[in-house]
Amino acid sequence: MKRALVAVALLLSLASAAAAQAKQHAAKPVPAQVEARERKLWEAFKNKDKVTLAAMLDGGFRQFEEGLSAFGDKKTEVNAVDDFELISYTLSDFTVISIAPNAALVTYIAQYEGKSGGETSKAKSVFGEVWIRAGSEWKELYMQETYVK
Repeated sequence: MKRALVAVALLLSLASAAAAQAKQHAAKPVPAQVEARERKLWEAFKNKDKVTLAAMLDGGFRQFEEGLSAFGDKKTEVNAVDDFELISYTLSDFTVISIAPNAALVTYIAQYEGKSGGETSKAKSVFGEVWIRAGSEWKELYMQETYVK
């Protein structure tokens, strides 16, 4: 009987420790995971990798960029690589805030240079985005870009 009680106590202790470790492990990497996904998304755009870009955007993805008059969707964003050549970029000042168990608000500054219609342009923008976790993958659901003057 004493042996059974010790075994049960040990199992409960191990289960409790494993649950605490899993909770800590799941909570900590969210900002790092989402920032890494964001950087991968920019690389996919720069490399004109439509397959990766499409896989990283949620099916209900929407975007709004300053100067436009309508929302864009996933198809618009994926096909934008045909019209805009991203030459270089720098991402900084990342903030990732969990807004729900499977959702995060991401803000950051991007400085980038690109070509469109044969003309080179440079921009500095603040991005606000919502990312959601679908299974084990983080996908971008919404993006808004605001130019910094």
